[in-house]
Amino acid sequence: MSVPKYVSGNYFSVAVSLDNGATFTPVCGLTSRNLTRALQTNDQYVRDCSDPQSVPFRVVNPTGQSFDIAGTGVYNRAQADFVRSLFGRSLPYRYIAGEDAADPVDSGYWQGNFILTNDQVGAADGTNVTSQFSWQSDGVVAWVAGADIIVLDPLQVTPKTATRAVAYTGTITGATTGSTFTATSSDATTLTVSGTGATRTIGGTFAAAGLPVITITETLTGATNSPKVTTTQISVA
Repeated sequence: MSVPKYVSGNYFSVAVSLDNGATFTPVCGLTSRNLTRALQTNDQYVRDCSDPQSVPFRVVNPTGQSFDIAGTGVYNRAQADFVRSLFGRSLPYRYIAGEDAADPVDSGYWQGNFILTNDQVGAADGTNVTSQFSWQSDGVVAWVAGADIIVLDPLQVTPKTATRAVAYTGTITGATTGSTFTATSSDATTLTVSGTGATRTIGGTFAAAGLPVITITETLTGATNSPKVTTTQISVA
């Protein structure tokens, strides 16, 4: 039996560069991201020379291609000024096709200049304000394959209990191979993270009982959500 390799839509995103492609900033808040690749054509009809009464057959002549991006989502007040600055400008964009870091199959992005041509805001009583965007390609758009266009996975820390003045050793699962970690505790306990694979070890000694919050930061170059911050609470008795 053969089934398709599917991917969650959460892994796809739209990003734009204001510094000529040096860095790309995701358009945050989109809940749908659609890419349309269209071929423009002219039709011509050719008759069978040996049968003048035959109905001519259509011949398709490609004349050009275009890309369009459409996005909808919540109105992101934190990026409102940033988004307003994009309108009508030809800028480098990426339509990113990311993947789960634990299961890379076909990741990469379409990149080229696009122009934000339509920016709509919808406000209705009893619900959050929404945004709708349309971008049109402005020149060459090319596919760039990249196994590093991935998304860091959610992390889990076990156990979530510790004993004061006794060295605590925990396990972090869901890590991405090659990523780096830092960890801090709200009660100022010094924490260390070791390992390089999908499972890491976190350790430290809590001096006092309580409910400290551990903040873990995972960083990986190329991951679209790097650095990813995870918080978890530990019960120290």
